[in-house]
Amino acid sequence: MLETVMVISIILVLSGMAIVQSFGSTESYQVNSASDVVVSQLRVARQLAISNRRIVQVWIDNTPESDGRYHVAYQQQPAPGTSEVAGTKVSVPLPSIAQFVLESGVPDTPMAFGNSAAVYIGNPPVAGGPPIMQFNSTGTFTDNTGNTLLYGTVFIGIPNKPATARAVTIMGGTGRVRAYNYDIGSLGWQE
Repeated sequence: MLETVMVISIILVLSGMAIVQSFGSTESYQVNSASDVVVSQLRVARQLAISNRRIVQVWIDNTPESDGRYHVAYQQQPAPGTSEVAGTKVSVPLPSIAQFVLESGVPDTPMAFGNSAAVYIGNPPVAGGPPIMQFNSTGTFTDNTGNTLLYGTVFIGIPNKPATARAVTIMGGTGRVRAYNYDIGSLGWQE
């Protein structure tokens, strides 16, 4: 009887620990999902620009839209000098708990584009990025002139929870998009 009580006690303690740890996993899952949304939408926009040989304009909404969520959107633009119309604007929301947020004390990413704002893109980077950002048919990420390469970082997380910090960087010359997770144990970014 004593052995059975001990086994049940051990099972209850381990179950309790598993339940407590699963709460952090839900937040981590939500923020990883948000990072995946940003990365995938930027990569889709870049690939669309290259494969269709058209400019694809990108928006990263630094404030929540009417649904209370932050969005990443893109839209293929018509070829210059033609009667084409712009493609349908694709807008994808982040999971409801995730935001574009820069946690205090979290350092810049290894790309070193800066971390003065949650969305920090440009040349030099500015908070929120320039009004028009686009991928060109060569895959480069530029402003509306197509001549100024844009570099930057989008920081994602849950406010006041540095362990949920994620970052997505965009390299203007190649349009390469990279995702990073912040490791609070080592106080550094992991790709």
